[in-house]
Amino acid sequence: MNGAHYTLFLAELWLNFDNELNRPQMSSIIKGYNYDIFISYRQKDNKHDGWVSEFVDQLKGELESTFKEEISVYFDINPHDGLLETHDVDESLKEKLKCLVFIPIISRIYCDPKSFAWEHEFKAFVEQASKDQFGLKIKLPNGNVASRVLPVRIYDLDNADNKLCESVLGGVIRGVEFIYKEPGVNRPLAPKDQPERNLKNTNYKNKIKKY
Repeated sequence: MNGAHYTLFLAELWLNFDNELNRPQMSSIIKGYNYDIFISYRQKDNKHDGWVSEFVDQLKGELESTFKEEISVYFDINPHDGLLETHDVDESLKEKLKCLVFIPIISRIYCDPKSFAWEHEFKAFVEQASKDQFGLKIKLPNGNVASRVLPVRIYDLDNADNKLCESVLGGVIRGVEFIYKEPGVNRPLAPKDQPERNLKNTNYKNKIKKY
């Protein structure tokens, strides 16, 4: 599922399971899930310029203006929360990964089998979601098939990283690109970037709305 279908995805889940709503003790709009969205990323991609934090703030704002219900987002801004290898991964993340949608921020360093985010979040969610009540891929009422993994790509990836992602997802990487490109430049798209100077002609605010 690409970003343009994301709000449709949540809206259709909401409409089809409205009998499970209005439960104040539930963190998700759907019974049995603790969060609607889980944001997975490498801390280095947020450390210097706060790109991931800015994206999450913008996404939350768009969700608030789109849904009447509160959409819960798990975003770990603590660089030590869940990142230490001494943590009990099952206890600290298993419940948090019970979410409807998983958004990995795909960068040059995200696709690393030795990283915590890759092994204990990305791969763990794919395995867990494949076994839950909806499955990893959902057939929507309009006939489209949607994956519950919605990647945000902030860099063009090399072939090896693309193949690594696809091997876990079991198909082509789909999602939304937040990439700024000029000759010799390949970096995350920023809110201040001018679309006419970007070889991809993309506007940050419009990308958030499409997501």
